[in-house]
Amino acid sequence: MIPYIHVPDLKIGPLTLHPFGLLVATGVILGTYLATRRARQRGLDLDKLNSFITWMLLCGFLGGHMLDQVFYHWPEFVKRPWSIFLLYEGLSSFGGFIGAFIGIVLWKHYEAVAWKEIPVIGFMIPKYRKRELPMPILPFADLILSVFPVAWVFGRSGCSVVHDHPGMKADPGALLAVAFGRPERIQKILSIGTGDLELRWGNAPQYDLGLLELMFTVILATMLALTWRKKLATGSYVCATALAYAPVRFAMDFLRVRDVDQADPRFGGLTPAQWMCVALFLFGIYMVVQVRKLKASGRDPMDLVSLPRAGPLPDEPAYRQSA
Repeated sequence: MIPYIHVPDLKIGPLTLHPFGLLVATGVILGTYLATRRARQRGLDLDKLNSFITWMLLCGFLGGHMLDQVFYHWPEFVKRPWSIFLLYEGLSSFGGFIGAFIGIVLWKHYEAVAWKEIPVIGFMIPKYRKRELPMPILPFADLILSVFPVAWVFGRSGCSVVHDHPGMKADPGALLAVAFGRPERIQKILSIGTGDLELRWGNAPQYDLGLLELMFTVILATMLALTWRKKLATGSYVCATALAYAPVRFAMDFLRVRDVDQADPRFGGLTPAQWMCVALFLFGIYMVVQVRKLKASGRDPMDLVSLPRAGPLPDEPAYRQSA
């Protein structure tokens, strides 16, 4: 069995840093860096990319919490409707994906042009206007998804250290089970802040879905990273991530715990995430058809967001220099 990992909060003076938040923030920063680096290598418009990422992240975090409240905590949402605005009370991955998708669709049609002050309170909010011409989504979406699994490794690492996705009970000695329960053995790794980083071996084996998804994401991120220097048709990473993630997540959700009060709701025998997996897989198939059509036409949507230039950039991959 896999030992249960205990990671304490990190205290810096009056500030308390939680391991989940630190890992998620690291993933966002690293993902943004890798996307910007790849965009620079391919000669893309970085200003457009940065605005794309901003819309995607803001709407992703909003959707991640709001849809988590609606689909997974409906009774609580009915009792406390304002909880939908308390972003620190929980996130769902598919809620974040849906929110991010809504964000990039809004980005396609609208742009922030100025800041407007709200009278009395003096709070500044951005002012938006509709674009004269819609922006293309596919080039930037494909770029983001080429590096997204790397960032997602850190997000799922956060879930793995706080153990917020408990699964079903497992047989003693099961290979991928985590040794939850009362610890029978504890191994201290190092001291962090006011606590210790520990490995614990408990007596109640159980699956940890955050850890299982982390393992899969490491494999997916590695496979995609090996293609970064190849010239793939625009949209290939959208297809690959959708078709790879959907069936794996669908299967893993059958391991979700059922016999507790906070168990995920089921609709037609499936969790909300499993229904979203079905939609995501169908979307992946649709995108395969669209990418094949684009490739056959000889048109590359990436050209629509590329900056004109006289020659290749110094750190540009060989496939662009010889194209």
